[in-house]
Amino acid sequence: MAQTAEKNGTAGMNAEKKNIPFLDPAQFMKDMTEMSTKVMRGLQNLKEISEDDLAVGATPRVKVLDVDGGKIKLYHYPNPKATCKVPLLLNFAVVNKEYILDLQEDKSFVKKMMEAGLEVYTIDWGYPTRADRYREVGDYVDYLDSCVDYIRKASGQKSINLLGICQGGTAALMYSALFPEKVRNLITVVMPFEFNLPQNLFFKWGKHVDPDPIADSVGTISGEAMNAGFLMVKPMQRLQKFHAFVNMMDNKDKVANFLRMERWLFDSPGQPGEAYREYTKRVFQGNELSQNKLTIDGRHVNLNNVTMPVLSIYAAQDHLVPPECAKPVYDKIPSKDKQIVEFPGGHVGVFMSGTSQKYVAPAISSWILERSKV
Repeated sequence: MAQTAEKNGTAGMNAEKKNIPFLDPAQFMKDMTEMSTKVMRGLQNLKEISEDDLAVGATPRVKVLDVDGGKIKLYHYPNPKATCKVPLLLNFAVVNKEYILDLQEDKSFVKKMMEAGLEVYTIDWGYPTRADRYREVGDYVDYLDSCVDYIRKASGQKSINLLGICQGGTAALMYSALFPEKVRNLITVVMPFEFNLPQNLFFKWGKHVDPDPIADSVGTISGEAMNAGFLMVKPMQRLQKFHAFVNMMDNKDKVANFLRMERWLFDSPGQPGEAYREYTKRVFQGNELSQNKLTIDGRHVNLNNVTMPVLSIYAAQDHLVPPECAKPVYDKIPSKDKQIVEFPGGHVGVFMSGTSQKYVAPAISSWILERSKV
C-alpha cells in the first residue's frame, strides 16, 4: 500500500512537471525556439512596414469649413449613394483625433454609416497650443454650433442627426440642451454623465485634482499629461497589451493594425487651460450637468430641453466611462423616445471592434434612419 501511494505521488509530481515548462527541459526548449522564431519574424515585419502601411483615414473626405482661423476643421464624406436627407455629424472628444472613426478599411464606423445611406460629417478639433489657453467650454459649444449651422444650410434641413462619442457625447448633450431645435436625433456613445462615483478609481482621483495651478502654469495641458492620467487607471493593461503583441508579431497585418491603433492612441491633442479648469471643476467635480445646474456663458444647459429622440450606448467593460457613469442620463432627460443600450466591450472597442462593426454600427444606423424620414 505504501509503495503504491509513493508511486502515485511520484507519478503526480512528474505530471505536474510536464505542465510547468521550467521543470520540463524539453518543453522549455521547444517554447523558447518557437518564441525566438516568432520574434525574429516580427522584427523583420517591423522593418518592412512603411508609413504608407500605417496610413489612417480609409474613406475620401473633403474639408468644407474652417473654424477659429482654420485651427478646427469640418469634413464631409461625399456619399453618392446616400438615401437619408438628414445628415449625420460625428463629434469625437477634443482630447482625441477623430480619424479613429475611419481608421482603416475593415474598421471604419464612417464607412458603415455611409453604407447605410447616411451623409456623414466629422469635426477635427485640431491641436490646441499655448495661444489657445483661454478657450472655454462655451467656445467649443459655439464652434460646434458653427459646424451644425453649415451642415443645416448645405443640406437644406432645419435640424441634423448629432452623434457624440466619449467627451464628445457630453458636448453633444450640452449642445442639444442649448439648441434643441437644431438636433433631429441625438446619439451618445460611452458618454460620461454622472461623476459622483467614489467606487471608481478614475473618479476617485479626479475629485482631488486642483486644476488651477495646472492651468495657470502650463496654459494648455498636453496630450501626454492627459494620457498619463488615463493609463494610470489600469496600469497593468499596457503590459498585457505588449505581451499580446509579442504573440502576434509574426503576422504582418496584425502588427500593422496594432501600430496603427498605437499611433492614434498617442496622437493626443492637448486641452486648453480654461476649458480644462471649467470642465474639471464644474462638470467633473461639481457634477453640475447631471444635476441640471450647469450654465455656459450665462445660458442654462437645461436637460429638460432634450425632448428629441435619444439613443445612448455604453460599454459593459468600460473602465474610463463605466456603466454607472453613462446610464443615469436616461432618467434625467424628458424625451419620450429614448433608449439606453449596453454592448459588450471596452471604451474603444464599442465602436472599433469586430463586434462593433457587425452589431453596434448597424444598430445605430437603423435607429437613425427610422427617425430621419422626411
